[in-house]
Amino acid sequence: TLTQIAQHEQIRSSYRVLAQAAESVGSPQIRNVGTLGGNLCQRPRCWYFRDPEVHCLKKGGPKCFAVGGNNEYHAILAGGPCYIVHPSDLAPALIALNASVSTSDRKMPLEEFFRLPSQRMDHETVLEQGEIVTGVTVPADMAGSKSYYYKARERESFDWALSSCAVALRMNGATVQDARVVLGGVAPTPWRSKEAEAALRGKNLDESVAEAAGRAAVAMAEPMSENRYKVALTRNVVKIALLEALK
Repeated sequence: TLTQIAQHEQIRSSYRVLAQAAESVGSPQIRNVGTLGGNLCQRPRCWYFRDPEVHCLKKGGPKCFAVGGNNEYHAILAGGPCYIVHPSDLAPALIALNASVSTSDRKMPLEEFFRLPSQRMDHETVLEQGEIVTGVTVPADMAGSKSYYYKARERESFDWALSSCAVALRMNGATVQDARVVLGGVAPTPWRSKEAEAALRGKNLDESVAEAAGRAAVAMAEPMSENRYKVALTRNVVKIALLEALK
């Protein structure tokens, strides 16, 4: 369960980003019964998709009603033709940790488990009928990384991410040797920002470098009519996650 992950001593000490992500999900009651697999495989929260009276593009309808509609919570990166955002908190953390996922039929990097609407409209993952998630593996060598999960949300008590960022850094002294930066709440899949990672490698991580990585993370953003705020928000979410990872 998410509670077991959040409270596990070894996870908290060696894979802090994962414990933080698990602890950020829902309420204590939800974390007590919700599972890692369930968090990875949950469906999007888009109000058009969830409304049984709306026949949107993702349900085989004619269009994505978020385009030109109420889109304040929708994608600013990699959107189209459907502009959902992926709701998982654990997925960005696990991708930052270079995790792999096992199903009843196969094993793959978790990064390859998710699908954009342009790749698959009927589901957000590669799972086929009858296939289930059976396990997730995190490489042992990621235990030495500096990691952090930061989540911006409207309600601190119980809410999904408006924007979130999971980071895992391999440091050589003050220098970033390697970095993995993964965004949540801003794209139809957990979104790995290779632009932000490139802005970090080989640099001494300070406030100006963290700011530059934040700018790089949203350089390709294409906000809609009501979610432009997510660009500045995400820029700062990345910055905060990076600086907190060093503490």
